[in-house]
Amino acid sequence: MQAHFRPAEINDIPLLAKARLDFLEALGQNAPEQDLAAARLQIEGFLYERLNLQIFAWLAFMDEQHAAVGFLQIYDVMYHPGSRKGRNGRIINILTLPEFRNQGLARGIMERLIERARELELDFVALDASPQGRPLYESLGFVQQPPQIHPPMNLVFWSEPDLMR
Repeated sequence: MQAHFRPAEINDIPLLAKARLDFLEALGQNAPEQDLAAARLQIEGFLYERLNLQIFAWLAFMDEQHAAVGFLQIYDVMYHPGSRKGRNGRIINILTLPEFRNQGLARGIMERLIERARELELDFVALDASPQGRPLYESLGFVQQPPQIHPPMNLVFWSEPDLMR
């Protein structure tokens, strides 16, 4: 099988939305069945507004079959010593379909996303590492950050009724 990589384009948005939902399902955070259509529409709308402006995606194919995807999301912040330009990136949703794992596809996508981050002259790129992904990310130069003195907190403005019980 031959691997082929390419940046995502507008016509790939339905595939990217499916990949996002597949990623969430793999994490056990899938959208409830009754919300699936709305979730897909929200993801597609988000991507139509931001693809190749604020979020970049690369796709991997094996013999023309979709096999892997990854995203680089750009965000702007006010100055602080760790972000002098105020432009940072976050790599999200690196997903290789199970039948295509251990063939270098995630590495190929990561290398391309990192190169795009360099082209954009970002201050840094962050990601959340699963135990399976950690060796790959470390081999690409990512280092674990020390625990934060003030860990992040969230104020959630909506909740699932089942989660409140």
